[in-house]
Parts: sequence; structure tokens; C-alpha cells
Amino acid sequence: MNKTILVIIMISAVAFLSTDFAYATNHNTSIFSGAQRYADSNSYKNANYSFSIQPPLNWIVLGNLPPSVANNAIVIFSNNDKSQLATFGIYHRYITPNVMEALDNHTDNDILATIAQEMTAGNNNESQTIVYNGLVDRYNDGVRVAVSSATRYAADNSTTLSENIIYFLNNGNQYTLDLTSNSTTIDKNSQLFEDSANTFLSTLANPVPEFPVVLAVLVIGMFSIIFVFKAKGLSGIK
Repeated sequence: MNKTILVIIMISAVAFLSTDFAYATNHNTSIFSGAQRYADSNSYKNANYSFSIQPPLNWIVLGNLPPSVANNAIVIFSNNDKSQLATFGIYHRYITPNVMEALDNHTDNDILATIAQEMTAGNNNESQTIVYNGLVDRYNDGVRVAVSSATRYAADNSTTLSENIIYFLNNGNQYTLDLTSNSTTIDKNSQLFEDSANTFLSTLANPVPEFPVVLAVLVIGMFSIIFVFKAKGLSGIK
């Protein structure tokens, strides 16, 4: 990605954070109503975290990851192309009813601004992340938030693009689906990611124990997938 494109994204990010750029929809249905039809055909199932999904066709489960990444992710899928690597990770965390109350009582722009603040909190001289798009959808059983971001690395002047879909569920669970790609193949990988996310189905119905989680910590592992590109042996993206 050249500097002109990055400047355009940064301008878009300013607009996103300062205007009503968040478009929300209230749905009188379950957050997983569309995914129910994939319950039997989803090829990846995780009994421990009670979800299933159809990963993109021919994408594989990525192994031999650095512990800092593997310990946080439930699973990471890869397009298995080291020259144009793209990854798709799924993360889980428990949230308290206070988080859901805050989501219900705050505007969509407030929610997106809080998530953007979390995602950019680690900005430094080595890497800079900007959030440039967002969407909030409210359902009977939770809130679904989608955000897009870009991270630029000073060491090699490279840029990675990410898409995140976050499910905040009333039953006390949060799932984060995280795509990271380079700018050349982002359009293709973004479509694959969104098609796969549409099959994501959580079947955990019972509430989970409460944990002392503050509202400010809305996102887990947002940067972990990005750092896969910098891990030893996975540095094919320039």
C-alpha cells in the first residue's frame, strides 16, 4: 500500500471518529438466525467453545504459531500462501452483564470509538494502527460489531489490513473473528472472510460465570493476528 492510499484511509478514519459514520440496524431476531441453515454443513466445530463455522475453501488450520498468538486464539485459519499470506483467527472471552448494559445504553459511535481506542492504544514508533470503518447491528440476543483497520510497520514500510467482527452475546460470551491480509488481496480475502463469518454459529445457550471485566477492554487479541505477519517464517507480505 503506498502513502497516498494510507493518507486516504487516515482521512476516512478522522471522518469515522468525528461524524455519524456508524450505521446501525436493529434486528428483531437472533444474531445467528442467518447462520442456522449452516448448522449441519459447517466443517469446523469446536465443542469446548460451542461454535461452528465454514472456513474459506482450501484454507487450513495454522499450526506452529508463536505462543503469544496461539495461547489467545481458539483457532487460526490461513490461505497457506506465504507470498500473500492471509489469516483468519477466532477468539473468545467472557463478559459481564455490565458490558451488555453499556452497549445498550451507549450510541453506536460511542461503541465504535471505544473499540478504535483499544485497537490504537498500542501505537508507537514501530507500528501505527488506524480504524477507518465500522458498523453496529443490534439483535435480540446480542450486538454484532464490524470494524476495519490498517496497520503500518516502520521497519519494512509494510501495511496490513484487518477486518474484525465482534459478537457481544447476552449470555456472557464474546467472540471475535479477525481477518488480516495485505492490501493487494484484501478485496478477495475480505469477501471470503465475510462469507465465512455468515456461517458462524454459537450454540452455547446457558449463561457463563461473571468475570471482572471493565467496559474499556472490549477487544481481545486484535493485534495478535497482525503480528503473525512478523513472526519467524511468516514474513512473506511486503
